[in-house]
Parts: sequence; C-alpha cells; structure tokens
Amino acid sequence: MKKVGEFLRQKREESDMSYREASKFSGVSHQHIKDIEEGKKSPAFDKVMSLLRTYHVDIQEFLRETGYLPQNIEPVSTGAFKKVPVISWTQAGNWRDMIEQPFEEYVETDSKGLFALKVVGDSMEPEFIEGDIILVNPHLKQEHNDYVVVANNEGEATFKQLKKYGKKRILHPLNPKYPDIELDKEVQYRVIGVVVEKKKRYR
Repeated sequence: MKKVGEFLRQKREESDMSYREASKFSGVSHQHIKDIEEGKKSPAFDKVMSLLRTYHVDIQEFLRETGYLPQNIEPVSTGAFKKVPVISWTQAGNWRDMIEQPFEEYVETDSKGLFALKVVGDSMEPEFIEGDIILVNPHLKQEHNDYVVVANNEGEATFKQLKKYGKKRILHPLNPKYPDIELDKEVQYRVIGVVVEKKKRYR
C-alpha cells in the first residue's frame, strides 16, 4: 500500500505538473502540496479531493492504493467539477507562464482540460463556430483525428484537426474553403495541446 503523499506525488508527476501548477488548478497552496507529498502534513479530505480532481484520478483508485477500500467496491460519483481559466490565443503558446496570473473568466468542467479558449474565425465550421469554448489539455499525446491547438514559429496559435498518414502530418481545417497545412521542415508547428471538450454559449 502507498502512503497518501506518495500516491499524490506520483499522480502529480504523471500529470507533468509543477507544485505551482498543481496549486493553481487545485486551490491548495504549493507548499502544502509539498508537505503532503513529503509526509510532513496529513491532508484534510477536501484537500485530497481537490488534488484528485486536478490530477483526474478516480477516488476509488486512490482509496484502493492507499488501503482504504476493497477492490470490488462499486464506483461512486466524485462530483469532479473544477474551474479552468479562459485564456487568449496569444497566451496559449505560453500557458505555463500564466500560472501565477489572475484570470478574468473561468469555466467549469469535469473533463481533463486545463485551460480554455474561445473559438475565433470560421476555419473549423461547422463543428466549431466562433464563440464556442474549447477545453485543452497540454499533457495528452496527440493522435490521428484529434483536434489540436498549435503555434507556429512566430507564436501565432491556431486550431485544427491533426491527420497522420505514416510519417506525414497534416493540420486539417474542417471548413473546406481553407487548405490543409502539411507539416514538414519548412512548415513547423508546435502542438500546445489536445482539445477534450467543447462548450456552447447562447448569451
């Protein structure tokens, strides 16, 4: 069986989060997270739940691995909603640098998104229209047909569908009036993250 701190450290590292990033998204101070992981403090249950939601860990997994629950327990709802910031497209390429900043707008989600963006333009219509909010996770591996947010060498961000054909990688706009972008040595884009959820707003 794992100690609580050991388990939480493992999940934070698997999420590729620093202490400050985990603190930003969980609401638990980074020093308190460090003290929990090192066994210096015993966390209150609400702090544990906040960290589990941040790392997208099912409570049954936590309870089983730390010795508090038998393996055949039936799943229960964790109510795992969290607030993530809505950032600008210029901020998206450097989202880690935004961790210490306050944000003007947040959205609630139970997905694995870590930040949100408002869709601009019509290149991803009809699936995504201007004003839709997309939730992005920068830690997921990009797969064929994923919707991804990418940035070019000038730091300009864009949103496309990723197509993989062998070694060929293409950024595909859903709107047929825009051309595909084939990635090669001359056209380089850095993947910022994978889109995991879309929210629509009507007012």
